[in-house]
Amino acid sequence: MLMQETHLQNWQAVHEKTRAFNLAPARKYDVRPYWRATAYERYADAPETIIRAQAFASVLHDTPLHMYDGEMVAGSKAGFCCNELPAEIAPADYEAALAKAKARGQRDFWAGFDHTLADYPTLLTRGIGGIIEDAQASQQVHHAPKEQAFLESVIITLRALSDFVSRYAAQCRQQDRPDLAKVLEAIALAPPRTFHQALQLVWLTHIAFVSEGRYANALGRLDQYLIGFYRQDIQAGRLTDDAALELLCHLWAKIEELGEVTNICIGGMRPDGSDGTNELSYLCLKATQLVKTPHSNLSARFHDDTPEAFHRACFQCIRTGVGFPAIFNDHVLIPGLEEIGIPSEVARDHCMVGCIETMLASRQAAWSDSRFNSPLYLLSAMQRLSHEPVRSYERLMELFQQETRTAMESHVKGLNDYIARFPVERFPDPFLSALTRDCIGRARDVNDGGAEFARFHGVAVMGLATIADSLAAVRKLVFDERRISYDDLMAAMAADYQGSEAIRQLLSNHAPKYGNDDSAVDDIASWFVEFIAQECLRQQIVGGGRYVAAMAANTQNISAGKEVGATPDGRHAGRPLSDAASPYFGRDRNGPTAFLRSVAKPDYHMVLTGSVINMKFEPEFFRDEQGAGRFSAFTHFFVDQRIPELQFNFTGNRVLHDAQANPEDYANLVVRVSGFSAYFTRLPREVQDDILNRRAHGK
Repeated sequence: MLMQETHLQNWQAVHEKTRAFNLAPARKYDVRPYWRATAYERYADAPETIIRAQAFASVLHDTPLHMYDGEMVAGSKAGFCCNELPAEIAPADYEAALAKAKARGQRDFWAGFDHTLADYPTLLTRGIGGIIEDAQASQQVHHAPKEQAFLESVIITLRALSDFVSRYAAQCRQQDRPDLAKVLEAIALAPPRTFHQALQLVWLTHIAFVSEGRYANALGRLDQYLIGFYRQDIQAGRLTDDAALELLCHLWAKIEELGEVTNICIGGMRPDGSDGTNELSYLCLKATQLVKTPHSNLSARFHDDTPEAFHRACFQCIRTGVGFPAIFNDHVLIPGLEEIGIPSEVARDHCMVGCIETMLASRQAAWSDSRFNSPLYLLSAMQRLSHEPVRSYERLMELFQQETRTAMESHVKGLNDYIARFPVERFPDPFLSALTRDCIGRARDVNDGGAEFARFHGVAVMGLATIADSLAAVRKLVFDERRISYDDLMAAMAADYQGSEAIRQLLSNHAPKYGNDDSAVDDIASWFVEFIAQECLRQQIVGGGRYVAAMAANTQNISAGKEVGATPDGRHAGRPLSDAASPYFGRDRNGPTAFLRSVAKPDYHMVLTGSVINMKFEPEFFRDEQGAGRFSAFTHFFVDQRIPELQFNFTGNRVLHDAQANPEDYANLVVRVSGFSAYFTRLPREVQDDILNRRAHGK
């Protein structure tokens, strides 16, 4: 049966409510830790993996369910949070339970907990009941007590997920929503058979991850694992494009409620190397245009055979100003994954989690990352050089490499020491293990060798352009042209250029700057990308896994800059560093083509966890069909030149300045920040200024 016309715009009303929930002040109580703590007491004598599984089940069984009128996709965060405690929970008991939950602890982002996703292809093929059967079959093979306990904990979490689905079905029956109740009842154990059922199962599984306190989890390659359901329903006459789009809009509206980055990956190669762009890829773009939530973090993968229509469709979405999709180049990342031993069919099936981070979807433990403030170590190297009798650019580079290596080793040691505080015996992860290949087959936790591939930790290297511009200035003005003595430069930097404005002007205006297609500085950026990527790859995660480089920083180029003194590119002490892998804002003066030629020069294929390159345009630059053609030329150049990633702001500075002055008039204004989008007026002023300071091409 086709969707009733009366339902076709229900997503708008739902979106208004989910947005109101997201933007409202934080709720006073979070009942999830309370219900976990009750399970800790009831199952205190069981193995830890059983205790954790029962705690998960308790949350899904006991927290209130929340539903919005007219919603077509059930599953809400709102039931976990409240301003008044449920009647059955006394305030004193709540506080005591929170203390117990805190004392027991759980994994966190750095220990591999957040930024993950389920094995949705297997879940949709086997259904919850089928995966339970797989775990029971594994119990017949793996007889060690540890293995048996692990598999039993997996079964507990899957049965809890099934019961959670059934609870929502019963709620729909009570609210006289038989249509949605039937969808839910069909997937409580059995595999989904329709597009609506499959979408619903994916979302409730995502909410189950949220119930554990995980943050910024992904939906992965949604257009790939749902396309079979879509085509089957279209062929059978059960679905239309409008009805499928309506369901996706409902899903996007529910993402708004979470108020956090939820990455969705579309397009790109299929595991066999063919193009994976399909009908759902385009519908995901349309849903993003319609709903305009900053939290549906759409990532579009491109390659040489990406259809022209997809280039154009991505432009139509980006030009709305929502900042989606960010675009990624398959020909950069896939070869790097293959180079470290990932099979081609797996590398081609990667997705993104969080902002832009690479994930071997459903085959690894959760992602984690950290920040590495590279300009600090350039300044340390410069201080060391100032005490040497013979100075040269080559010696400065040697010292910079030494300082960076030492800092990287210290950085990794600190992370490994921290990760070691979360042994799997005390901090198992049964639900994620249940939905990660091949934990059930191996009868091992996801953090104990159960996953097919070891985890990644991304070292987000900050200040690429700050480094490149600084070294280019020192080489040209100090060592090549000798217009500034080394001692005078060091004194000027120590004084933050107070009394040395002439030197700062030389550094700022008479040395090459990254982003202008100038090899004198672009080659330094290229060297640094290769050097830092290899330094990261030399490091190993305690317990298994790889440290890999990322050229990304979110907005932490601002806080990192506060730690760094004046730099020889003319930057004042405490000012923001360059943003991720982008040129330093305002210094890309030769237009967007020169910008692209610069960022194309570094070889990013071993920067395995992604890069962020921000471009900003005045909206007039891409008006009408001529503008669409111009943007398509940009995206084709992006693919051809093997640029790793690009993301765009199409909101002009005039609008952004007016939004700063009159925030009440721009409550819905969404902008791309750095790896994510956000409501502009809700960003801190210093982040707003950072966006404004980026050059707007097309003036």
